[in-house]
Amino acid sequence: PLPVTRFLENRAVDMEALTQTTLPQRIRRYAENIFAGIGEFAVLKILAFYFVTASAGVYMLSTLFKVGTLAGLVIVLPLATFLGIRYLDIRAQRAFENHFPDALNMIASSVSAGESLLHAIQFVGQSLDNIVGKEFKIMGERLNMGESTDTVFRKACSRFPTPAFQFFVISMRVNVNRGGQLRHVITRLNRVLFDARSIDMKKRAMTAEARMSAYIVCAIPFFFLFGVMRLLSPENYDFVMNNPEGRPLLYYTLISQAIGMSIITALMRSVK
Repeated sequence: PLPVTRFLENRAVDMEALTQTTLPQRIRRYAENIFAGIGEFAVLKILAFYFVTASAGVYMLSTLFKVGTLAGLVIVLPLATFLGIRYLDIRAQRAFENHFPDALNMIASSVSAGESLLHAIQFVGQSLDNIVGKEFKIMGERLNMGESTDTVFRKACSRFPTPAFQFFVISMRVNVNRGGQLRHVITRLNRVLFDARSIDMKKRAMTAEARMSAYIVCAIPFFFLFGVMRLLSPENYDFVMNNPEGRPLLYYTLISQAIGMSIITALMRSVK
């Protein structure tokens, strides 16, 4: 059998096959996703981001650790790049998860009315003006151009590798290849996503007070050191910041704060 036929028969629910790409393809797709997530004037926004983060980072490192400008840039630029890409990725994933249930409702309605899966995907792409609508519009255009459903779904999962979307793709592939109750599967999936989102929002509401208290407690030492002490007691501030005998106090404060914030973050993430 052909490789495509063998893929359809033996890997109908293979999770790894959905996102299996080469390194150059992942890098190119990652760059395209970054520019798409930034939006208009992406180059100007990137330059402004690097200018602000580099200036602030070099100033903080030179003030706290007496690091030179060149060494500060070597430290700040890779860190700023990683954090910026991570922020854009998380924002895109959250936006997709928030709007994905609307797309499932529309697909279920279209299928119930007798439309095919292709027309349902195209209808979602034409109706929703958000990140989910754009992705479904791309999927519909690729299906119209003759690409196989497996190829289209695999590319979409590489763009949004969320568990909900991967389960949706697996359900669609099984339905296309082997048949099934598509409307029933989409309705159940939509209910599961709605319940999961409700539980997550409830969890965040119940832990909001504890998280805000932790942020305030973590910010108090920095506010006292760089605000109150600098204005009310310049000699003590100069002793801590510039005197070799006082700098261990500064390093102790920074290390203890980092340890405390790490513990608080781990406790917050462990909430079920």
